[in-house]
Amino acid sequence: MQTNYKGTVFFDLDGTLLNAHSKIDADVAQATRELKENGYLPVVNTGRAPIEIDPVLDSTDIDTYITLDGAYVQSQGKVVYENNIKPDLIEKLLKQAGKFGDTVSVHSADQSYLNAVNPFVEGFYKSVHLELPEIDPDFYKSNKIPMIVIVTEGDGSNYQKVFDNLTFYKTGPRSVDVVNKGVSKMSGIKHLLKELDLEDKPTYAFGDGNNDLPMLEFADYSVAMGNGLDSVKAIASYVTTENVNGGIVNGLKHYNLI
Repeated sequence: MQTNYKGTVFFDLDGTLLNAHSKIDADVAQATRELKENGYLPVVNTGRAPIEIDPVLDSTDIDTYITLDGAYVQSQGKVVYENNIKPDLIEKLLKQAGKFGDTVSVHSADQSYLNAVNPFVEGFYKSVHLELPEIDPDFYKSNKIPMIVIVTEGDGSNYQKVFDNLTFYKTGPRSVDVVNKGVSKMSGIKHLLKELDLEDKPTYAFGDGNNDLPMLEFADYSVAMGNGLDSVKAIASYVTTENVNGGIVNGLKHYNLI
């Protein structure tokens, strides 16, 4: 496994590395390849599952991922770290979601299943350009589940009051990501850096949303996208342009990485 990098650069996907159609623009793909040629390790750090990101990253040469909000980490084909939610806790969450009138999608490393479907759920998956998962409310009973997505208009605070051993991240108008307490994009970074012996090298991070905050706070140099939330811009070392307006390229050039 290659580890001789000058530093590590972490990228969120939606609203950051991807454009409005959840695709990689040609200039972004070229920038990530150039970044690697210059001796830096590009890493995707996302709430998405590995199976959801492989098709959009073919043009980037990126082979290191922190996925499912830090609960599943892999590099160059090797699983570095995983943190799975206990089945009895998932069962409790499903029951609570039913009381709140919400729908739940459970994610393994390579599959996802819904416990139910309705027009609101269909609209959510269409908005993030993902295929609607099949329905299997019992999938979690026989598979490892690092992350759960609650399809809801709420912000997750009603769940957080009930589950103090889980963390709830509001990641979009219709979604809340759920992972074990202590799991975050930052914790995923720590596991990766330790595995690749890169803890003493500089770190850079690009993001736009609430679940990017731990990652941006940890990085030596943090870049907020121009389309990002005000809370993200407030803690960033640098605010670049929007993701659809050269934001990645401009941010990398600002730190002389390309």
